[in-house]
Amino acid sequence: MRNLALGILLQAFRDIVSPKKTSNKDWKSWRQDALDWFYSNTTHPGSLLWVCEVLEMNQKDLRGWLQDYRRSGRHRRKEMAKKLIRFQIRH
Repeated sequence: MRNLALGILLQAFRDIVSPKKTSNKDWKSWRQDALDWFYSNTTHPGSLLWVCEVLEMNQKDLRGWLQDYRRSGRHRRKEMAKKLIRFQIRH
């Protein structure tokens, strides 16, 4: 279950941080879907709140990171994305 939750979370981050790297022209839609997912308060399997429960994380921390990322300039975003690539969750 943890691997599924981690996969969902990492895909949402990818869709926000580097959506233009895909050859598919739907990247704007994917980014918006990921943003909607981060701010949703639903609790069904696959939702942010479900992912946070499974991974024992705080959704406020994740949403705070996302807000900081979106408010930052290009250089800061790049640094934040590099840290995200190295991000690990205990198994």
